[in-house]
Amino acid sequence: GEADITAIKRLSDMGFKVTVTGGLALEDLPLFKGIPIHVFIAGRSIRDAASPVEAARQFKRSIAELWG
Repeated sequence: GEADITAIKRLSDMGFKVTVTGGLALEDLPLFKGIPIHVFIAGRSIRDAASPVEAARQFKRSIAELWG
C-alpha cells in the first residue's frame, strides 16, 4: 500500500539499493515510478505466465519505459 511505497522511497533516499520482490505483477511497476529501484524480482509472475518468455519481455519493456 501507500505506506509501503513511502517506506521504500525513504530507504532509497537514505542511499539503500532497494529490491522489490514477492508477488510482483506487471501492473505493479508504475507504483514505483520515480524511485530508483535496484532490482525487481517477479519469479512467479513470469514462471506461471502462459508464455514466460513474453511475460519477461513485457516486464523488460515496462521497466525501460518507466525508468528508461
